[in-house]
Amino acid sequence: MSTITPQVEEAGITAHAVSVEAGGQTILRSASLTVPSGGLVALIGPSGSGKSTLMRAMAGVVVPSGGAVRLDGHPIRERMTDVGYVPFGTLVHAELTVREALRYAAELRLPHASSAELDARADEVIGELQMEDQADLRIKQLSDGQKRRASCGVELVGRPSVLLLDEPATGLDPALERRIMRLARRLADEGRGVLVATHATSSLGLCDTVAVMARGGHLRFVGTPEELLVRFGVANYDEVYEALSLEEEAAGGGPANEAPGPSLAPPRARAPRGVAPPLATQARVLASRYARCTWRSQRTLALLVGQAPVIGIAIGLAIPSGALGDQVLGQYYGVMLCFLLLVGAVWLGLIASCREIVKERAILDRETAVGVRLDAYLIAKCLVLLPLATAQVALLVLPVLLLQPLGLGGAVNFQVLLICVIAGWASVTMGLWLSTAVKTSDQATSSVPLVAIPQMLFAGAVIPIASMFAPLKFLSALTVSRWALTGLGSALSLDTRLSQDIGTVTGFDPNFYTVPVPVSVGVLLGMMLVMLSAAGFRLDRDLSR
Repeated sequence: MSTITPQVEEAGITAHAVSVEAGGQTILRSASLTVPSGGLVALIGPSGSGKSTLMRAMAGVVVPSGGAVRLDGHPIRERMTDVGYVPFGTLVHAELTVREALRYAAELRLPHASSAELDARADEVIGELQMEDQADLRIKQLSDGQKRRASCGVELVGRPSVLLLDEPATGLDPALERRIMRLARRLADEGRGVLVATHATSSLGLCDTVAVMARGGHLRFVGTPEELLVRFGVANYDEVYEALSLEEEAAGGGPANEAPGPSLAPPRARAPRGVAPPLATQARVLASRYARCTWRSQRTLALLVGQAPVIGIAIGLAIPSGALGDQVLGQYYGVMLCFLLLVGAVWLGLIASCREIVKERAILDRETAVGVRLDAYLIAKCLVLLPLATAQVALLVLPVLLLQPLGLGGAVNFQVLLICVIAGWASVTMGLWLSTAVKTSDQATSSVPLVAIPQMLFAGAVIPIASMFAPLKFLSALTVSRWALTGLGSALSLDTRLSQDIGTVTGFDPNFYTVPVPVSVGVLLGMMLVMLSAAGFRLDRDLSR
């Protein structure tokens, strides 16, 4: 019969009979575990046994279905800023240096610290991590072990009294795994409670306590490393998993009864209000970090900006020279020019933003758990992406206007540029929404045609609005392209220039272009707000699951 050491309330973090359910199944069963201040606790067990679930419950990231988690006797929800939680993976931006990543993390976690204090705290953590030689290297230049240490540092800047590390050594060679565990030992010796979930067993002798999870979400053992060997009747730690497997098979709890995999998502907890800096400060810090990362992604930035004039030149050359002044077909080519401009603007906005949230979802999940606001996050994205879209669209439109002069004066040229820029902005927000609706960056890129093609089909140039069925007319009214085309046509006075003959042949209706430019701009701006709200709603819903 398995033995569980009784858990005693003390300084540190304690899980009391914590259970977690997801998808109608129990993935953690009445687990009790204490991580005392100054203690290093290892949580081991096979995949699917509930290690990560228990850790997330103790971090306050998910809501237990039963039991409670307390830190120094207080509910964990009241002490979220005192818990540092590092989930599996690297939760730092690859383009930042170690020092910059820690400095930004400090700004988000220490709202009342001065600039000098934030710098000092970042340097202090670099010293704790023994990363002085790597402090000014970008994260992408570090080894895997150094990246894991940097991820720990992001949490350490907030001076947590408890640090929870989920699989920090997975994928590392034995030497790096040993170094990570020694770091955990050192952090515990400095007075923190440290819990490490791991599959590795070679460094368990560094720990004060070892907890063993079994399949089905059962906590089978809690005790010292020496007691662990006695409990499972083995001579070394590497034999524990085999002994545990044999014990499960004897009890009828083999692989057939394995706990549900990671596809089951227990409900997440919401971060308490008032933990992090105010909205304006958060937006400034997040925008600064995002702008720096974007600027340093030189190849991606060059591709985003460089394609704009290429598309513009292609549009300008595709339309026959002087076609806009043709007495017969000039009106038709005017519609085509407007359509091609809006297609270019929509494409540039979508492709610039479609991956910008999904690629850092793990980071966003953690930062919202410590108080970062979703509205601040989305505002920061817009503060960087909208100026970028403005530059892109300007580089798209100007070559077109040079190759195909409108001959209608500078005011009309400005209106055309303005409408294309606003359409690009609306497409940026549409891309941000798309980025919240997918699971990977590859899915985001693959999904762009699903969003872009309807914009082309329902704009009113490929298929005139008057020729559409009523449901499609309604759908067209919800597209960015329809209102951009209306505004561009109005700026070019197509409502008065389209002849009856052209309308009869093409189906274009001059009345389609009677909507004033300010109205078109207003509708596009309204669509921006709707898309941003939809993105925020989607993120909030996902984070609440």
